[in-house]
Amino acid sequence: MANPCKQKRFVSHGGDVWGFARKYNIPLEKVLDFSGPINFLGPAPKAVEAVQQRAKLIRFYPDPNPVELRMEIAEYVGHGVDAANIILGNGSIELIYMVTEPFPCGFKAVIPVPSFTEYEKAALRVGGEPIFVKLPDNFALDVESVKKAVTEDTRIVSICNPHSPSGTLYSRETVLDLVEFCRKKNVIVSVDENYIEFAEKGQDNTIVGYVKKYENLFVIRSVTKFYGMPGIRFGYGIATESLIDTLQTVRQPWSINSLAGYATLAAFKDTEFIENTKRTIAKERVRFAEMLSEIGGLHVFPSVTNFLLVKILIKKITATILKEKLAKERILIRDCSTFMGLDDRYFRVTVRSFEENLVLVEALKKTINIANEK
Repeated sequence: MANPCKQKRFVSHGGDVWGFARKYNIPLEKVLDFSGPINFLGPAPKAVEAVQQRAKLIRFYPDPNPVELRMEIAEYVGHGVDAANIILGNGSIELIYMVTEPFPCGFKAVIPVPSFTEYEKAALRVGGEPIFVKLPDNFALDVESVKKAVTEDTRIVSICNPHSPSGTLYSRETVLDLVEFCRKKNVIVSVDENYIEFAEKGQDNTIVGYVKKYENLFVIRSVTKFYGMPGIRFGYGIATESLIDTLQTVRQPWSINSLAGYATLAAFKDTEFIENTKRTIAKERVRFAEMLSEIGGLHVFPSVTNFLLVKILIKKITATILKEKLAKERILIRDCSTFMGLDDRYFRVTVRSFEENLVLVEALKKTINIANEK
């Protein structure tokens, strides 16, 4: 029998190249995907080599207690983090859902929006009630508004830093202000740092170094975005030992496949790939933003990540219509009307190569010009 206090709300994500190819009868390799914020340079070459070299290990069950893997992840994370502060997940998604598992039915989850839709779904799945706090137009983290939304029934506040879908980086001081407030209220603060490696000042603003000080802090990362490995499904959470121990009691057994672990460690050590990614994305993001800004009727929001949020200023076209028009050119963008707190004037595009970005820019110009002529 279904749990009566569970609800469902399904929202599509970016990066569904399979569904896009199927719907428009386009060969998968011909899809130009700007919807999923995945490193277009990925996966890391050393990660691919690791999978090939370790392929025969699939005849064994995964290690149920991969101590060495957690130790090396802790070393990669730095900031004084130990292996005991690491918990593994099948992508960041499992961790987003996992952290809500211990809460009682009827709890409240405060979510500044717009934001990643899975925070809401994770709360609903275990009978929680999402409480949405609308971010200001520049997507800054309005800590005071979030604090006002916290009540005695609140058990978690979920934010992402850098923020998705805007690409805004919140300062360490801003996030810690919220964490300190929530500590006094016995409220978990889940900080999704999936895009932190893209940010030039990411290391200066990550809060992983504070997990030992704050027992209510849970930081989530994955290898999906920066390391270009969405198909490998590997994520890790960083928290105090007591919170890690609690989450270990609710996690699913064998959720991490062996090859994902080896691919992750190899990617972390691929310094050439890491440096090239940071350099290339930073360069192309600037050029891409400039080209998009030159198109009349569009406002491009500043970003520290590998994606750009764009607002349509003209009334003759919406993001939904734009997505359909570009699909005829085999181009997939992220219609942001499905984000709580946004509407059909917003769309998001991933930074790709200069040549690919130019293809999108030209297609956008043509589509918008036609709309303006009507």
